[in-house]
Amino acid sequence: MHGSSLGQFGNYLREKWASPRRIRFWLLVLVILYTLLGFFALPWVIQYVAVNTAKEDFGRELRIESVHTNPYTLTLRMNGVTLNDKDDRQLLGWGNLLVNLEWSSIIDQTWTFEAIRIDKLMIQEERFVSGETRFSRLAAESSGPEAGKEKAEKEESAEMPALRIRDFKLENGILRFADNLKDVTAADDAEPKQVSLALQNIGLSVKDFTLQNDASFPLRLNGQLTKGGKLAFDGTFQLLPSPALEGNAEINELAFKQAAPYLQQFMNVQLENGTLTLNGQMSTNAQQPFAFKGSASINTLNIKEASNDETLLGWDSLQTGQFDLNIASKEIETAPIVVKGLSARVVINQDKTTNFGQLVVDTPADTKGDTNKSEETQPFGITIEGVELSDGDVQFADKSLPLPFSTSIHTLSGEVSTLSSDSSEPARVKFEGEVAEYGLAQVNGTVHAWHPTRQTTINVRFRNLQIPEYSPYTVNFAGRKIADGTMDLDLDYTVNEEKLDGQNNLVLHDLKLGEKMESSDAMDLPLDLAIALLQDSDGVIDLNLPVSGDVGNPQFDFGKVIQQAVGDAIKSVVTAPFSFLANLVGADSEEMGKVEFPEGRTHLLPPQRERIAKLREALNKRPALALELAGPFNQAFDAPALKEDKAMKVLQQRLAEEGSEVEEPSLTSESSQDAMEAIFSSHYPDTELEALKDRFTEKPSEASNEEKFDALAYRNHLAEKVIAAQSITNEELKAIANARAETVRDALVNNSESGISADRVRIREPQEVDSVEGERIAMELAVTTD
Repeated sequence: MHGSSLGQFGNYLREKWASPRRIRFWLLVLVILYTLLGFFALPWVIQYVAVNTAKEDFGRELRIESVHTNPYTLTLRMNGVTLNDKDDRQLLGWGNLLVNLEWSSIIDQTWTFEAIRIDKLMIQEERFVSGETRFSRLAAESSGPEAGKEKAEKEESAEMPALRIRDFKLENGILRFADNLKDVTAADDAEPKQVSLALQNIGLSVKDFTLQNDASFPLRLNGQLTKGGKLAFDGTFQLLPSPALEGNAEINELAFKQAAPYLQQFMNVQLENGTLTLNGQMSTNAQQPFAFKGSASINTLNIKEASNDETLLGWDSLQTGQFDLNIASKEIETAPIVVKGLSARVVINQDKTTNFGQLVVDTPADTKGDTNKSEETQPFGITIEGVELSDGDVQFADKSLPLPFSTSIHTLSGEVSTLSSDSSEPARVKFEGEVAEYGLAQVNGTVHAWHPTRQTTINVRFRNLQIPEYSPYTVNFAGRKIADGTMDLDLDYTVNEEKLDGQNNLVLHDLKLGEKMESSDAMDLPLDLAIALLQDSDGVIDLNLPVSGDVGNPQFDFGKVIQQAVGDAIKSVVTAPFSFLANLVGADSEEMGKVEFPEGRTHLLPPQRERIAKLREALNKRPALALELAGPFNQAFDAPALKEDKAMKVLQQRLAEEGSEVEEPSLTSESSQDAMEAIFSSHYPDTELEALKDRFTEKPSEASNEEKFDALAYRNHLAEKVIAAQSITNEELKAIANARAETVRDALVNNSESGISADRVRIREPQEVDSVEGERIAMELAVTTD
């Protein structure tokens, strides 16, 4: 019974299905062939065509681990794919690829893919020194120039195929890029420096992709740079008629160090740390190359000099709540920028160059390059709503001085108002910081950031600076160190159309000079005397130093301008010290430095006593000053009075010897006539007194029969002759000169209320005056340091 049933079933198959005369048979054959071809032949064909195309058209080796197709679900799986370049360097590959085509593609005449999944996609690109890349070289080698031209013409005339991808997803992708950078400072045959960048964990998701014009579709992209940083985009993408991308873009802690080799093409720096974070709306299309609007921050930036390990510029954080970049309109706008923990180091080297000035890489001259000037490009319009700075630290060093100098401004904080390149309104500046250990610095003013020499007003205030720290500058300026003292400095500068007009107020407290040092640039200045003149009784020196110049002149040197201003101020004081002292007390500046005496006299006339009182007052205001007095004398001017004094002394002595008591003896008085005749005869023994009297006796006349003797004229003649007979020695002249100096010293010292110390007045050797004009001989005073 069982055997019979099987036989019947076999007959049924032969008659109903296996008979070539029936349609069912051929349908069954087609199904079997479709299944065999779909599952077994098609994978082999796909793999064969792909490998041979890569070999014949591109000259590259393509390896495929496996290909699987399912003719019923219209799916393709291609796993373990690797395409190598000619040097066996992998160009691209993936782990798994799944393509799922919809059956509706046959009906709708549109290539519609339900899903495309690709896992572990690997793309490795490299740019060579010539500028070409591995993929551009691959495309160029795929066909000759003519074939490429024909292909391009066909592509232009052909319509884009109808295509739709409902769901595309890329996971675990990796993009590696190697860049061979030429060393711009080295010879042409030098080996290039290779830079490697890698983006990993790439995820890409596209929904409802189509090639229709003006059709946009959701796109998500994310990835992570191997050397630091994450990228993400969530928005829409349009392919036709021109690519357009719009959506939220995010860069999270992108490490700047990856860009260091590119920065070093232009600047001699090391980019040690620093991360960039951006979050906002991004767009790009045919009309807008790129636009971004969102927040931005740069954190832990640290830029060092290439030649050493010293920090050049950096900060803890820099952020703004709104950063707008528009390439089409060339505009950059930001909300206030907040900078925390700024650090900077400014160095003046021995050759007067600065560390910032040496940053730009010196490239060899390009003798083959085009000498025509490139067209000027329109600059970006920049608007920054303000800058807020806190906890900054600026280091400054000057190695060009005989003594190396360095200082710092720390805990620097402040703000700058809106900066705009499109406005003529300058920005307001306000900063404050601590200098070294106990100093204070304040900056206020306005400045046009893009045209600082056109419109700038800056007020800088320094308080309680320790002057010994600035000895390197005084050595370079005047060849002296500073031993002690503090300084307050007010700098008021205005620059208008490149013309500088400034007022500097320098206040020095308890300044003490130190040792001398050699300096080729030092000015020959008597600093000890200048300080003694300028320093008041409280140990304060107050100087106003005007400065001016043309900052647009290439020869303008601000340091030289300041040095010249200080030098001129000191010279004006030390070359006219008594004018300076007179100004202190409101006296006549032309007469303060001299004291006048009548001929042969040592006493002070009332106007001279007033002059000395003013001088004493001025000296009390300048306790470090001392006076040098050299008594004056002149033979022709002083001798007549001295001879008269000497004749009087001779008369007094004669009267005393004779026992005559004359209360007020006089050379011409009647009571002194006998003594004067005796003195006269001792000097002129050959002259008879009777004969001399006859000269002064009038003979009898018709009107009078008596002789008339002019006794007064006779006595005057005796006095003149006795005076003329006296001899004055040079020592006697010097003695009166010294007496004059002592008189001035006593007037300065011996005053109970305002007398100065006796050791501040020094009497020098008498000075002979060549000639005397007028009725007074003048003693020229000299100031010196105590």
